[in-house]
Amino acid sequence: MKFKILLILTLTINISVFSQKNELKPYVSFLQKNKFPTAKEYILEKFETKDIVIISERDHRDITQYELYVDVIRNQNFKGNVYTEVGSWNNYQRINKFLLNSKLSEKEKEEELLSIYRDLDYTILWEKYNYYFLLNSIFEANKTRNDKDKILLFPLDLEFDWKNFDCHSQYKLFDDYSENSIIDRNIIMGKNFVNFYEYAKKRNPERKKALVIENTYHGYIRIPNFLPLPTQPDIYSTGEYIFKTYPENTTNIYINYFTQGFHNGLTNEGLFDAAFYFTKTDNIGFDLKNTPFGNSKFDLYNFGGDYDKVNFDYIFDGMIFYKPIVEMNLVTGIPNVYPKEFEKQFHERMTLIDGISYEESIKENEELLKELNTKTETKLQDSIIQKINSQIKYWIE
Repeated sequence: MKFKILLILTLTINISVFSQKNELKPYVSFLQKNKFPTAKEYILEKFETKDIVIISERDHRDITQYELYVDVIRNQNFKGNVYTEVGSWNNYQRINKFLLNSKLSEKEKEEELLSIYRDLDYTILWEKYNYYFLLNSIFEANKTRNDKDKILLFPLDLEFDWKNFDCHSQYKLFDDYSENSIIDRNIIMGKNFVNFYEYAKKRNPERKKALVIENTYHGYIRIPNFLPLPTQPDIYSTGEYIFKTYPENTTNIYINYFTQGFHNGLTNEGLFDAAFYFTKTDNIGFDLKNTPFGNSKFDLYNFGGDYDKVNFDYIFDGMIFYKPIVEMNLVTGIPNVYPKEFEKQFHERMTLIDGISYEESIKENEELLKELNTKTETKLQDSIIQKINSQIKYWIE
């Protein structure tokens, strides 16, 4: 697929022959005239002046971004811990007991990691492989570190324990509770971060830095006025809660992604990506303030604020471009997460979630069980790739 993507672009855009539209020139000039650190170097540099760096994660399924995050975390210059949107917060002790236990055999490690994963949150399974990859990578990194240098991970999402649920009505009550707009998940995650962050600093003052991974808008640190109640003192993202709690020590970073949904294409109609493609630039990071990118209209996913009046540098402090969107690798499924001896647990939990009988779950969820147990890698659909190519081509005459 990667070669197919590159072939499409090569056939439609020959940058040695074609020129660029005027609107593209400031972006191209910025990229050509400046020297940039790699994405990894940029994230690490942010920790030199800030204690808390929030990444606005792109597609939950994309593993390429997690390869970057893990590269940052394993670097000896990273003096902190990891905080994630994914995972119910009450699992933190179990997760960190695992991450700190270097005496586990390979078999014991795998069994405990899969056990943690089955209980990670309030879904039948968080099937995104990159989080499994993240936990395993931190475990492996910790094996070679001194105790004071070991990395912890704190999940921030809503409290949940499967042991507390006996029937579908109980699960539905929780599900309705979590979806109710009165119950602000962003505020809960923000409060959980503050509690864990303060605990981690006291536990080990030498690791007071925090890498926070929150998907898209959860990682925005400045939210425009929310209409029709612009003066209502609400919090609309976890990032904003953290930023307002630690305004001098918090920054956030945007990683290149789509605008609002795959089928709407790239941000600013492909203008950003056209500049990176035209200059053959990849794997860099930079501050957004006083740049063409920062001064561009913000058009990413949002939830009702007055976003059309702000630019990218209002929402984000920095940007990393790490692999073109067409190179995202969407990986789902955790090998053998529900082996034969845990199929009973799987079906019992599906009865709680869907309100069906055990026998009905066996009949209806055979394919789902197979999918969850199988690691699968996919790329973007051809129609989406075609739209991306068309948007980039538009800016290059």
